[in-house]
Amino acid sequence: MANLNRDLTAQRWNTEYRQGRYVDEPPLPFVDTILTTLDQHPLCRQGTGLYIGCGNGRNYLPLVNTGLDLIGLDLSAESLRQLAERRPTSAERLICSDLRDYTPQALFSYIVAIQVFQHGTEADVNAYFAKAAALLRPSGLFFLRVNAASTQIYHAHRILERNAYGGMTICYESGPKQDLPIHFYSRDELASLTAKAFTPVTVLQENITARTAPKTGFWAQWEGVWQRRGDIVEPVEDRHRSCSKDSA
Repeated sequence: MANLNRDLTAQRWNTEYRQGRYVDEPPLPFVDTILTTLDQHPLCRQGTGLYIGCGNGRNYLPLVNTGLDLIGLDLSAESLRQLAERRPTSAERLICSDLRDYTPQALFSYIVAIQVFQHGTEADVNAYFAKAAALLRPSGLFFLRVNAASTQIYHAHRILERNAYGGMTICYESGPKQDLPIHFYSRDELASLTAKAFTPVTVLQENITARTAPKTGFWAQWEGVWQRRGDIVEPVEDRHRSCSKDSA
């Protein structure tokens, strides 16, 4: 079932990108938060980062344009084809893979995940956070934007699961994500998921966006930054520079 969901997700996003998804959209304001925070942690900024779900470059390119060494990872081959076409010099830094199948040669100084850790069930969510922690160097930075449970869901859907923290997973019954499980997080759930391996760098913010008519209601996203605690052993082959919050 997990592989089936991955294949269906890749197919849906390939279709979305072929239809022009994100082509003319400006980067999210969260990009400025990422750059400001990296400027405050110069050793992290000088290291290599991983952008999970980089898509066709809406937010990836503005980050790379500032000189960041940033590997782009995405499940959609079409999005990466478009991104490589837009920026041929970045092509060798793009990888088509599911995060859970990705095994880099070295740990990263920072990780960016914008609107990607919401794809899947609660079991998938747990795997994403564990993998992010495993891929970060001690004191590495983790930038996250994900669905908030307060979202007024527009398309027809059914609820697959709820957890004790107030998070839930739905399955859309219509719209571009039809038949896909999508997770919506509560504040307490994010606190629980990050408690073991991370320390907050910023206060978790809930960003509310009203839908454009004729659609109604709003969707909400959590935005936060965390730092990997230094309690993991680095592999011998790890050549990325470590970073410290004392470098601000």
